[in-house]
Formats: sequence, structure tokens, C-alpha cells
Amino acid sequence: MHHTSFHIASALMLAFCSGLALAQPVIVLPSLGGEGAIARDINDAGVAVGQSLLPGGAEITVVRWGTDHLPVDLGTLAGSVAGDAYAINSAGQIVGYSEDAMGMRRGTYWDGMGGMIDMHAAINATGSSIPWDINDNGLVVGQASINPGLPKGFVWEVGTSGQVAGGLPGYMSSRNLGVNNDGVIVGSSFFFGDPDDAHRATPDGRGGWASVQIGPRGYEFVVAEAVNNNGVAVGYTTYDSTTTGWNAVIFEGESDVIVLGTLPNLDTSEAYDINDAGLVVGQAFDGSGSGFDPRAWAWFDGTMFDLNVMIPRNSEFEILLGATGVNENNDIVGFGRLHDGTLAGFVIPHFNPFHCPADFNYDGRIDFFDVQSFLQAFADGDLSADFTLDGVLDFFDVQEFLNVFSGQCL
Repeated sequence: MHHTSFHIASALMLAFCSGLALAQPVIVLPSLGGEGAIARDINDAGVAVGQSLLPGGAEITVVRWGTDHLPVDLGTLAGSVAGDAYAINSAGQIVGYSEDAMGMRRGTYWDGMGGMIDMHAAINATGSSIPWDINDNGLVVGQASINPGLPKGFVWEVGTSGQVAGGLPGYMSSRNLGVNNDGVIVGSSFFFGDPDDAHRATPDGRGGWASVQIGPRGYEFVVAEAVNNNGVAVGYTTYDSTTTGWNAVIFEGESDVIVLGTLPNLDTSEAYDINDAGLVVGQAFDGSGSGFDPRAWAWFDGTMFDLNVMIPRNSEFEILLGATGVNENNDIVGFGRLHDGTLAGFVIPHFNPFHCPADFNYDGRIDFFDVQSFLQAFADGDLSADFTLDGVLDFFDVQEFLNVFSGQCL
């Protein structure tokens, strides 16, 4: 979800030019007592949403984490056994789904004040309905069958019955995945048996939306996941991928993309969100089955950062697996694996893409204690000392750390 514009690029560059490293805590967003939680989105107030297992592990519910990072059970529709929240706006309104024992998902809206609306019933949907995003004006986008036929992208606001909109004309099915505060929608449209084509839809001034295809043409897999308030969309495509998978991209115009690449040892990446300053977040993973864990990343100004280098020593997190949302304050949320093997949500507040890796102990200074902390991590076999990101601790990691330390990121 993207919110009121708050440009911070100049502040980020100032931090970079100063050469001072800023501490980057990775905060655990705990579950509601079950063995797992995932954070999906965060608004500018720092309130995050997602899903959590309840004690016993038999039920998954929708959860909201306040600025104190404590979880609150928002509940699901009657008769549900699971739920998830995908987006939260500046007013605290939340959208997601409630799922019954047969696996049918019903679009659900939480008003932020304890109320809940069965969106599935409001739009008269058949089969599953899934809302993926909500803007600050309360416009919801998603996918459902609200007319006879296959599921298509829809828009909905409280008090309305919803309408089919967003998808490319003539396509069998579509889904709307993101919407900005101007009502610009992005998503993907497809024919069964063919790869997805990305679409962008803009309000036509008559209560509808005019859709165009964006991204590479031809037999390419192209999905647009999110769009910021400047109209910049992100997603992923097989176009120009140098690997066996697909890569995260920023969409430019109607046909061009900037390919963001992926992380070392991982052949596939997906971009899930972008804020107005151009900070992109997502996940890189192993599409070839080589056994490497997925990893959360952030991209800014031409550089993709593995967020696992943010994990301080003695953190509860073993690995950060995916970054799913970012707000206008550069707060990043996602999920990772704790050392006990369970999943938990995380938030990295005020992420600074120019954090200097030489500040190994994250105390805001680069000094002897960083060298001491690095050598201790290296001796302990802690992969936070894997400066070459090749999954192996060896002489080259020491060499790379000393190179960064001697340059102190200047």
C-alpha cells in the first residue's frame, strides 16, 4: 500500500555522504501464540498487518501489530478457519480474506475501529474473492467472479456493490494487485495456457477505468504488483532474465522495464512494493531447486541490498525470507525464520540503504569493536560474516570485510 508522498531521497543521500552508519534494528513482530506469523504491509503510522497462527496451530487469523509491535487478533468472518490481511491504509482500514474449511476465500474489510464487512457478499461474488490492496481514499482492488464467468479484477468501496475494472479487454481473466491514491490500478491479465500480461488502468472520468498493457510484449511472463503515488509500478517478468527464473522490474512507460536482477546464488526475484522515494522491496529465491533459502531484499538507486546483512548479532532471526511492504518512512515489513525454526514477521524501521556494512555491530560507529564483532562471528560460523554472500565462510569474507572497513564506505 502506498501513502501520502514523503520524499526522503535527499535525506538518504545526506546520510550516505556523511559516511556515518546508522543502526538498523530488525524487530520481531510476534505471533498470537502459535508457531508462526507473516507481516504483509505497513502504513505510515507504523501499524503492520498480516496473519498469525493461534495456539495449537489449527487456525490462522488476521493480525495487526501496533506501534508497540504487539499483535492484536482482528478475527475473521463467521465459519472461517483461516485469514490473511494484505494491505492497510493511512486510516487504518484493512483488506484481506477469510477462508472456510473447504478452502473458499471471502474478501473481508476491517474498518480499523473493530468493525468487519463481508466484502464477498457485498460484491455478490461466486467462488473465491481476494482483495489485495486499498488506497488512502478507501478504494479496494482485487480479483473475484462478480459476473458470470471467470474471476476478473474488481474495484470496490464501502457502500457499493463493486464493479469489474482494470483488466485488459478481451482477456479471459485478470487480477488487480495494487492501487495508488490517484486510483491508478496495476495487475495482470491472462488467457489460460499463456503467460500473464501486466496491465495499468487509470480512471476515465466517467466512473470507469481505461486499461493498457505495460511491460515487455511477446511470450513473456509479466506481472505488475504495486504502484506508487508517482505512477511508478513494480513487479517481475521473464524478459531479459539471465537465469532460469524471472526477475524483479520497474515498469517504464508502456513497454520498457528496468530489470533489477537478483541476489547471489538465487536465480529468481519478485518486487512486491515501492514507496514514493523509489525504495523497492521483494524476495529472491531459488527457482532451480538447488536448496538455497529465499532472501528478503530492498533496492534503491541501482543497488539491490540483501536485508539479511541488517540482522544484528544475537538476533532472534536466523534469516529474513521476504520483504512484502514498505511505507513512506522507509519502514520495511516482511517475514523470516527464527532460530527455533518458526516464522515471524519483521519490521526494519527507517531503513537506510546506505548503511555501511563495516558497522558490523550496528552501534552507529566504525571502530575496533566492529572488527572484534566480525572476527567473533566468523569464528562462530555465523553467516552474518559472509561478506561475499556465497554461503561459505572463508578467507575471501575476511578480505572483503577489511576492504570495506578500510574504506569505511566513503
